[in-house]
Amino acid sequence: MRRFVVTFVLTPLVVLAAAGAAPAAPDQGGPGPTALYPDIQTVVPQHLQMQNRQQRDVLRFSNGIANTGAGPWALRPEPSLDVAREQGLSTVAAVQELWDSTAFYRCGEQPKQVTECHNVVSERVAGAFEFHPAHNHWHIGDTALFEVRQGSPTGPVMGGNSIKTTFCLIDAYKLIGNSPTSERLFWDCYASYQGIKPGWVDQYHHATSGQQLDLTGVPNGDDYYLVSTSNHAGIFTETNPWNNTAWVRFRLYSDSNGNRKVEVTGNSPCVMGSGMCGENATNR
Repeated sequence: MRRFVVTFVLTPLVVLAAAGAAPAAPDQGGPGPTALYPDIQTVVPQHLQMQNRQQRDVLRFSNGIANTGAGPWALRPEPSLDVAREQGLSTVAAVQELWDSTAFYRCGEQPKQVTECHNVVSERVAGAFEFHPAHNHWHIGDTALFEVRQGSPTGPVMGGNSIKTTFCLIDAYKLIGNSPTSERLFWDCYASYQGIKPGWVDQYHHATSGQQLDLTGVPNGDDYYLVSTSNHAGIFTETNPWNNTAWVRFRLYSDSNGNRKVEVTGNSPCVMGSGMCGENATNR
């Protein structure tokens, strides 16, 4: 799934990353603006269903990545995507910026009538933007890891079902309450920044290409776990890199016609009303 011809762009930022630049350290105070950090977490996966096609048994599901931190998860391409298109590049560096506010415009670049703005406190290369031909837009690499495990969320992986995925990161819906368009910070996957605003979720629906694991040949059982981990490679800077996994326990069985079915029987701990249990996930 998702294979690309990788072109390395030797900008100063990429050279810095290749030299082993360390992740940005938490702000220690002092003069100047203070960075607001994102906290990347996985919403409990939703909408599990089996598809039986061409003698293959495929588990499909919706996955949501939330930002529960104080600052935006903001990523910009380097060079710009316009330059990438002109040069025929399929991969460019992804630079994570840490801001001192959630305002849309960078200070000094906002329209005259706009007073709120953000400063970029620090930045570092954190992976790559990759052009995704199936979706016809740009994705961020190493965003999530999908696995099916048996016995426990840390048990053995079943049937080779361990897949690293790329995402287009936008503000899809709010964790709590309505999701007014006017409050979105990250809109699309075609132009410049991608990311997730604090209190918002990027969701990929179960019908989307890549939202599946092949369970063909995996025996029926009642102790399987769909495990989803955001920032699995630890390349994105956030406040807490140890709270990024959510899981769903499910039973795999066959109906009277021999068709494989899935039944959800439990999920990872979450607080109802927080949005992290998936109660506000859209079925789009």
